[in-house]
Amino acid sequence: MTTFADKDTAPSHRWLRLFLVLVAALEFLDALSGVQNIFTDYHHETTMLRFAQALTSINLALAPLLAGAALIFAALGNIRYAVLALAAMTLATWVLDSLPSIALRGVTLGLDFGTLAELFLYVIAPVAAVAAALLALNYKRLTLATLLAGLPALAKWLGFVAFFIAIMIYGF
Repeated sequence: MTTFADKDTAPSHRWLRLFLVLVAALEFLDALSGVQNIFTDYHHETTMLRFAQALTSINLALAPLLAGAALIFAALGNIRYAVLALAAMTLATWVLDSLPSIALRGVTLGLDFGTLAELFLYVIAPVAAVAAALLALNYKRLTLATLLAGLPALAKWLGFVAFFIAIMIYGF
């Protein structure tokens, strides 16, 4: 039997739930757009590139499942598990997509937008995901856990909005 302590549906969590539903829905739609590339073979010549492509395909297959789980948990009001699913999605992307990219190309340092985005993707996003997962285990820190779990998605979508605005202003 489920008690009120097991559910995260307290009125104070209404905005957290809405935020998680929005973030998880955006991540789910983004993950669905990549499903078509799961079985794409790019005919790479080196073993390392073929291995990186296999890991990317695994990430493309896991992303809709994790984002869908986060969306379902958030819609049902279970904030804790929604945060854990978003954190797992960020960590899966880091392990399956970012680490092979670092191994193949290395890390570039600089102050332009691309290198700052790489720094965020390679360092800040996984740390935020681990912190969100650890904070989600404590019911008193769900607000901070939710913000940390949504941080990588927010950064990605804010970058998209900034790019879209730049295209609208300056064109191609």
